[in-house]
Formats: sequence, structure tokens, C-alpha cells
Amino acid sequence: MSNDQLDYRLLKIKNGKPFFAIINLEISLNDNQNEIIEEYIGRGWIRIGDIESVPTKDIKNTVDYDDWRKAVIKGIEFVFSKTTQKWTVKVKKVEGRIATDTNPTIIGYATILAFCKQTNLQLDFDLNNQIEDFAFKSWENDNYKKIPNFINLKYEI
Repeated sequence: MSNDQLDYRLLKIKNGKPFFAIINLEISLNDNQNEIIEEYIGRGWIRIGDIESVPTKDIKNTVDYDDWRKAVIKGIEFVFSKTTQKWTVKVKKVEGRIATDTNPTIIGYATILAFCKQTNLQLDFDLNNQIEDFAFKSWENDNYKKIPNFINLKYEI
């Protein structure tokens, strides 16, 4: 189960392109080290038109959500690099719509925003704008097929 009050919803249309993701993180301070715990509760792809949610494991011969999982980790690693405090982050829910409204960069960006909202972490204004611009260009040049690296604002294949 997840606490739906912790859902962070990104829903935006920019330059005629959709950007959509729902991220649910349980975040707490950690005395020793940063920790990421993946506890996905989703069911994967159900049918056309439904919101897709990342399952604990991908089901054979269905949609693969590995890129979304990697993007969540990249987003969390980025915010870890912007704070001196140590955190435990449990990833409970990641939802979107593959190939129409959601791609790995949008997932990672929404994860960053979810973390910042819950922890009151404020990113530098210019950096925030650079990350937003990076995310909103993610439908260009086949970048939607790549894994974002928010630390250097580049894509990994």
C-alpha cells in the first residue's frame, strides 16, 4: 500500500507536447547514508487508455518498465547530490502512459520534484530552469528512448 497523500502529480502541456507522471515516495532522514528502496506496488500495463503503474517485476511478454525504474534512481541520485543530509527514499508508485505522455526523463524529473516538495529542498533557480528545460525537450531527437542523467544534463543509452 502507499499513502496517496504522498502522490506527486506532474501534468503539463508545453509546446503542444504532454508531460505526465505520478510519483509516490516515502522519505525519511537517515543517520548514516543515503538509501533507495524500491517497493513498487503497480500492476503494469492493463489496457489501452489506462494509466500504467510500475510493477515490482516486469511480467514476461508485456511492457518493460526498466527505463522508468532507472530514471527514478537517476532523479533520486541527483537530489542526493544537492543536499548534505542523508535520506531513505522508498519508491512506492510510479505511474504514467508510455509513449504518449510519459518517458524516462519525465519520470526522473517528476521524481526530483516529488522529493523537493516533501523535503522542502529548494534547488537553485537557474539549475531548476535547466532541469525543467532538459525534461521538456525529452520528446526531441529520440531522447524519450534514453535514460536521463540529471547531474550532467545528458542522456545515457
